[in-house]
Amino acid sequence: MVPVSSNNSNARTRPSIPKAKQPAIGWVLISRAEVAKAEALLNDRQRGVVDELGLLSIHQAFADRLFPGTSVLHTRLRYALFVPWLMQTAAKAANPIQKLEQLEFELTGRLKLGLSKAASEDDTGVIGARVYEKGKPAAQPASFSYWSALATWGILGRDHKYAAPSRESVLEELGSERKTGSAVDLDGQSLSTGPTYFQGLPAPPAALLEDPKGVTFNLPAHERQYLRNRLRSIKAPTLEDETPRESFLAALARNTVKPLEKTELWDDAAVCACVPNEDKDLIDLARHISALGGIVRAVYLAYVEQACDDKKLLASRVHRDHLIQCRTDWGAEAMKADLEKLVAERLGLEHNKLYKLLEATQAWLATSAALPKASVRKQYADLELNRKQGRARLSGKAGASQQLRRWARSGERASTAGRLHFRWPSVSRLIRDLHE
Repeated sequence: MVPVSSNNSNARTRPSIPKAKQPAIGWVLISRAEVAKAEALLNDRQRGVVDELGLLSIHQAFADRLFPGTSVLHTRLRYALFVPWLMQTAAKAANPIQKLEQLEFELTGRLKLGLSKAASEDDTGVIGARVYEKGKPAAQPASFSYWSALATWGILGRDHKYAAPSRESVLEELGSERKTGSAVDLDGQSLSTGPTYFQGLPAPPAALLEDPKGVTFNLPAHERQYLRNRLRSIKAPTLEDETPRESFLAALARNTVKPLEKTELWDDAAVCACVPNEDKDLIDLARHISALGGIVRAVYLAYVEQACDDKKLLASRVHRDHLIQCRTDWGAEAMKADLEKLVAERLGLEHNKLYKLLEATQAWLATSAALPKASVRKQYADLELNRKQGRARLSGKAGASQQLRRWARSGERASTAGRLHFRWPSVSRLIRDLHE
């Protein structure tokens, strides 16, 4: 979860981090940068790739600017209510942390049951569905993956320092409220001096986890209105001297637009019509850097495949052939990517090795060469080595052959390069849930 500035909860400058109480199972306050790194790593693992070259810093910056609080781990919008409801219940137990894990596991089962009875839906989007039958909880439960969203979207509430609290501290506070009751003074004001969490939250359905019909992601009208109000209030991340303004995510909530499925955000006219004026230039920029990022990733994989071929580790042209297709499909857009604007807008790029690599790749796109020249390959190898050290594949140093061998034998090599998506597949699903 991400601590925020007292001046602006979406400020793009790095805030100070208050000391966190050391919890029993390791729930601690971490910085915005650390959350970004963690999300990038989780995103990588889900897609079967590793961010060898640092492109996900650009992905993260665009996504945070346009869709504050969102994550690639978000699946369905109603989890933003499930988590608070389960925490309120768990706080009543002697061991609330253990109880929360149990309740989240039970929710997985109830969702699988409810969705199995719904003709129009399957269990896609149910967190932990794959491991439920093995009796195992989700590796990243909703109370983890939605925590930053609950804070950013104003569902959680803030403590007296305007910092997003840890889940442990919220469970502790909710438990304290249960024990002390809701004492008030002569004017009817609460005597509690602690922070109030989940204020105004809709009441959970009766017998949420006992309904024989199970649970679904469908939002009743009052839940939908609550979430719409919360999302409509989200401000775009701004610098400390900038005037707070509406975020793109808030505009999507305010308008009743239903994003098209399996469509890039810049190809959906109804979605683009909702972009706030201040962000309109970012959409074309996102389209172009998305294409360039995809091609850079394709070039890297083509180099790795070629290195494996040279060492007789693999007889395949999947990635080299895919690069040809990527260049055909995305090359014109990639050449339009304005790198200087990315730097000026603080969108995950600086004047560094990644900048030079992107620039060199654009120059190669203007030629007819099948792969960039040797000097550009060295840039790819040096940048990977700088990031991965002994795990680098293209460096030619000791251990590189072993890394190539591992790649050739792993399932990872089957994953071809894709464009940067800036969390749009997840965000579009959340918005469809809100408006359907």
